[in-house]
Amino acid sequence: MDFRPIATCLTVAALALAGCGGDDEPAEKPSGASSGGGTAAPSAGGPAKKAAKVGISDFKYDPEAIRVKAGGTVTWDNSDSAKHNAQTEDETEGAFDTGDLEKGDSKKVTFKEAGEFTYYCIYHRFMEAKVEVVE
Repeated sequence: MDFRPIATCLTVAALALAGCGGDDEPAEKPSGASSGGGTAAPSAGGPAKKAAKVGISDFKYDPEAIRVKAGGTVTWDNSDSAKHNAQTEDETEGAFDTGDLEKGDSKKVTFKEAGEFTYYCIYHRFMEAKVEVVE
């Protein structure tokens, strides 16, 4: 029996998995609170601010829900060892994408219109959070 096709498939699969971050991603979605750097941001339901921060660590956004005033900004700070981003679906009104954030990178997004924006990490789809923009 010729095992070359099987070996080729296994090699391609291993290379594909290595390109997806490999062991940077935890085996399952983490739970519990994060000690990330987002503690200065108000939680959703709290008072809206002109500026808020979201920390990214332990494969979580912290806080998972924030509220800012229209015209306000949100800054995402990645202190995790893995590459992350924060983005909405392309077709959503008010869509945004921070682009890739390596460890130590940050990106600020200005929210001009009121609305509720659910976002996620393209690399770790289980990471989800929400920005609520109020007048």
